[in-house]
Amino acid sequence: MASDTSPIIERGVVSLSDEAWAQARHRTEIIGPLATLEAVGHEAADAAAQALGLSRRQVYVLIRRARQGSGLVTDLTPGQSSGGKGKGRLPESVERIIRELLQKRFLTKQKRSLAAFHREVARACKEQNLRVPARNTVALRIATLDPLKTTRRREGQEAARTLQGAGGVPPSVTLPLEQIQIDHTVIDLIVVDERDRQPIGRPYLTIAIDVFTRCVLGMVVTLEAPSAVSVGLCLAHVACDKRPRLERLDVEMDWPMSGKPGQLYLDNVPELPFRISAFLYILT
Repeated sequence: MASDTSPIIERGVVSLSDEAWAQARHRTEIIGPLATLEAVGHEAADAAAQALGLSRRQVYVLIRRARQGSGLVTDLTPGQSSGGKGKGRLPESVERIIRELLQKRFLTKQKRSLAAFHREVARACKEQNLRVPARNTVALRIATLDPLKTTRRREGQEAARTLQGAGGVPPSVTLPLEQIQIDHTVIDLIVVDERDRQPIGRPYLTIAIDVFTRCVLGMVVTLEAPSAVSVGLCLAHVACDKRPRLERLDVEMDWPMSGKPGQLYLDNVPELPFRISAFLYILT
């Protein structure tokens, strides 16, 4: 005789060992109050780290997990992963439903709203006795869609024309340091003379970002307008170890990113190419 009861969906609690459960409860008692604070200072983080036998960085990771979790003890289970960059914590069966419905129901000329699309996802999950994802989770999956392809599927080719680059599709970047972008901006403050407090000028920030990892690889702050000198100094910061500079500034943080970039993308300034090429040659 077929059972009328619905199957119990495993969420990882039953399979936890007693030791892991006790550790998760201990973490919740200490991390829970910190997660409710707007900002957690180093002293509070160090105290929690000492109580849990962890590093300060690991404490901040646990605080982030608690804030992004469901408010359960299992949010701080040892060994639990948030899925990594661009990945979620949903079961693959739920992810598959979302992917299929995105193609069949969301990326259409009917242009369904987020609320309507989430109801369809919820209905499909309930039919298969799966946990229904939160509306924000579905919104995050939609946000990862390519804007050009989404607009083309939902609104047509003409509407997507403004999102299409004039130079076609750029080459894909698959490795760290494969492509570095450097740009400049004026900082929104005014530097004054330390003696007479007279304004000197607004400083410029030159920053280098790795396209693949989106990490900041180097930066330079100057009072002079952007030039080959500021770009060269920024590249020196990109290539060098950051620890000596952080120690001079008395800054406690990890900044392990450094190396020689494969390609540089920067503003089209006539005097830069030769000087930058010479600098990169020196780095070799």
